[in-house]
Amino acid sequence: MNKEELICLLNEDLKNEYTHMHFYLQSSFLVEGINRAEIAEWLVEHAEGEFKHIQQFSKMIVGLGGVPTTEHHCFPSFTCPSEIFEYAQQLEQQVVTNYVHRMEEMDEENGLDKIDKKYVGLFLEDQVLDSRADLDEIGQFLKR
Repeated sequence: MNKEELICLLNEDLKNEYTHMHFYLQSSFLVEGINRAEIAEWLVEHAEGEFKHIQQFSKMIVGLGGVPTTEHHCFPSFTCPSEIFEYAQQLEQQVVTNYVHRMEEMDEENGLDKIDKKYVGLFLEDQVLDSRADLDEIGQFLKR
């Protein structure tokens, strides 16, 4: 893997972060039910958190010499809180899996600069911790 290939992979990760932000934001507008206000507030907070991830990924990609994407994947719309949280759980689990896989790839990679490798690896570790915490929190909502 060279630096251009790494940037391409990180842009795919960034695309996922955009998807999360848009999903959380749209869901905050559409959610229905007796706890709508509380859930909408939680979703907006998480959309803001995803925006911070977008900023962090974008800065890292620029720092590596790339151009960050602004695209996102399509996603379904839900109004039912349990469907929203179940889909959010899938999104967060997928990025945890992706980031762990990306870190494993980087551990095996010898073609990248050591500093770039360490920088990206630490960044991804932080992203795994954050998304894992989100998964735990979403799991609590689904137990209600």
